Amino acid sequence: MTKTALTLTDHVHRLYPLPGVEPILLRLQDEYGLDVLLLLVACWLAGRGQPVEGTDWTSICAEQRPAHQRVIMHLRAARRAVAEHDRDTELYAMIKACEQAAEWQQLERLGVFCEGMGVVLSDPVSPDAQLFASCEAQGVEVSASVSRLLAELAGLVTRQIRMKR
Repeated sequence: MTKTALTLTDHVHRLYPLPGVEPILLRLQDEYGLDVLLLLVACWLAGRGQPVEGTDWTSICAEQRPAHQRVIMHLRAARRAVAEHDRDTELYAMIKACEQAAEWQQLERLGVFCEGMGVVLSDPVSPDAQLFASCEAQGVEVSASVSRLLAELAGLVTRQIRMKR
């Protein structure tokens, strides 16, 4: 495996469109209350070779929490409310664009925050440990069904890392 200096947003631009990634992330979000941005951070950290033992997930979650609770969750709720009746309207499109812009802006902030914490740049590691640690830090118990979804996501991330070699 090779070392990667991709920023968090560059990593997400490459990972998210891969077949299977989006539905897994949205299922983890909608069914288990996991924060997609934090799961993406976990995948990025693994791709950069950051060992879970050296990752301060409490601080990462604390950095994410205000933007998630004050902005992103409200935009998502507004988009979903409008979607119930007017999915094909300009209003829906505008709210969705705002939600996505807020998420991209927060990903940039999280990337800078993590790099400021001294993210290791080494050979990629398996994403499993980072994903599980992210869930634990978010207060979500890793049940058998969550574990299966995380393993599937980790497999997709690992394939993407190998493709870059």
